[in-house]
Amino acid sequence: MPDLKLFHFDIPTWGNYGDKALFPVVRDAFRVLGPGGADGGVDFTSAAALRREVDTALVERINARADAVVIGGGGLFLQDTNPNRLSGWQWKISAEALAAIEVPLIIYALGDNRFPGQPEFDELMRSHVGQVLDQSVFFGLRNTGSIETMSRFLGAEGISADDSGLGTARERFNPGLEGFNPGPGGEAAHVHPGPIRFQPCPTTIAGLLYEPLRGRRPDPREKVLAIQMLVHPRQQAAGFDAEVIHQATVDAARMLVAKEWTILSVPFHPDDAEVSRQLVAEVPEVKEITLYGSDVGFFAGFDLFASIPYVLGGRGHAQMIPFGVGSIPISLDLHAKLGYFAHDIGHPEFIVPVEPEGMAAESTTTETDGAGITGTGGNGHGEGTGDVARRAHALAQRIVDTIDQAYAHGNDLQDDLAATRQRLFDITAENHVDIRDVLRPSSGTGNSGAATGSPGAGTGRCGSEASSRADRESRTVQVPRASADIRAEEFHLAAVSEAEEISAAQTRELTKLRREHKQQLESANAQRKAHEAECENLCAEIKQKETQFERQSADLDARTAELDAQTAEKNRHADDAAGLRKQLDESDAQLRSINDRAAIAEAKVLIDKTVHGLAWRARRIKRRLRR
Repeated sequence: MPDLKLFHFDIPTWGNYGDKALFPVVRDAFRVLGPGGADGGVDFTSAAALRREVDTALVERINARADAVVIGGGGLFLQDTNPNRLSGWQWKISAEALAAIEVPLIIYALGDNRFPGQPEFDELMRSHVGQVLDQSVFFGLRNTGSIETMSRFLGAEGISADDSGLGTARERFNPGLEGFNPGPGGEAAHVHPGPIRFQPCPTTIAGLLYEPLRGRRPDPREKVLAIQMLVHPRQQAAGFDAEVIHQATVDAARMLVAKEWTILSVPFHPDDAEVSRQLVAEVPEVKEITLYGSDVGFFAGFDLFASIPYVLGGRGHAQMIPFGVGSIPISLDLHAKLGYFAHDIGHPEFIVPVEPEGMAAESTTTETDGAGITGTGGNGHGEGTGDVARRAHALAQRIVDTIDQAYAHGNDLQDDLAATRQRLFDITAENHVDIRDVLRPSSGTGNSGAATGSPGAGTGRCGSEASSRADRESRTVQVPRASADIRAEEFHLAAVSEAEEISAAQTRELTKLRREHKQQLESANAQRKAHEAECENLCAEIKQKETQFERQSADLDARTAELDAQTAEKNRHADDAAGLRKQLDESDAQLRSINDRAAIAEAKVLIDKTVHGLAWRARRIKRRLRR
């Protein structure tokens, strides 16, 4: 039979080592565990970045060239990375474009990646992921915690722990690991079998997929520890105290160096670099090995961790990649997915609790479905009274104690984890048989519903009940990937990642230009509106001025008319006054004339009286003299 032609939606990158390593391993898992012999092989015809919008042209190419579409893996169920309103999660495809894909979907090793304290997923995502589930022949999630949370979210029933093949891993307690028990919470809630399957992240079985890793195992007797650490701003927003946790990591490294441990700092992402620099600066014995960047191939981390027996991390793939090649992964309790994985491999004690020392004083306890710890309100630490050094030392001691316990049981733990890794490999192999049988029902074991294009036909347990497991596995030839295959995939990944980085840089530049252009347009529009508003204000002001001027002109005219009337009245009064003055002058003249005549008459009378008096007096004197 011809090869199955698969199309892969992935995340080509060299910035995040977890993603850089993951997607090539997904393809290699299909190449190793896919159909073999007479059933043909697997051929990935092409791939596309799942964070880029899927357009009609790409859908048409997929329908023309592919037998099925693989999406994943990774923690794609997250809404604030690659936020969009087409799907509501990281795969940027509209419901219309999704419905136009005519070939079946294979959802492979995805996970609920919601960070502590983040809100519930919204209805857009629920509807879109539900549509994806309906169009899938296989819907596999990478841990049972994600199966439980996404089953509740979608209203679907996930597969139970027993059906996942991990029931014994969860329930067992190895007497050889005395004092290193799973502890409370080691049992996962069981749900009924359903359309959501358990598909481990293929990085957890990398040691069985690649020839150069087969038979390799780090020596648990060696005191060698690799550290990747970061408290993301999302986690800080949920109440995790980055200063305390980062300092605790440094203190733990210093304490382990004092116990003759070799410590390596292995940042997975540029965001990890600051903590790594702090670690190297404060503990000079620490050596840094950077795993991100264009000069680091996807296989480098697997090759590195295959020689490192213990790893302390804060990222999901800082657990899964080391586990996949034989390391014992210890993690801080910074995200629910870390606990999900430790629980699935039967060792929840690999998770170091950060409470209460690692939580900020203002954080409050908030239960969020599937999002992990969101805070604690009872730690009693405050910025005014809290002692960062003391809290960091207490957390560091807890980290060191966990690592010491792992080291004390290193051989038994490694054997136990190797058996779990083999179980994960067997589960993955069985899933691939199921996928093959759904896509190729004519091989005699498939679900005929898939052949007729019935969406979601293969989401349950596939394959005929009459077909034996041995018969099915006999048709799968498992040939691990060789060094030449790894180099070819690294070349392909480097080329695609470089092209994607260039494209992303161009997109960022274009987005920047568009944003600047938009800002300029918005600024121009704002200025135009401001000018228009200013013009309107000026026009209104001018109109107001005109109205005021008209009113003032009318007032002035009225006052002028009034003044003219007053002037005319004044002139009339002046004329009247002049006439009166003239009359007064005439009267005065007449009065003076009269007064003059009266004065003469009075003078004459007076003279007459005087003369008469003098004459009378003279006569009396004359008579007196006669006597």
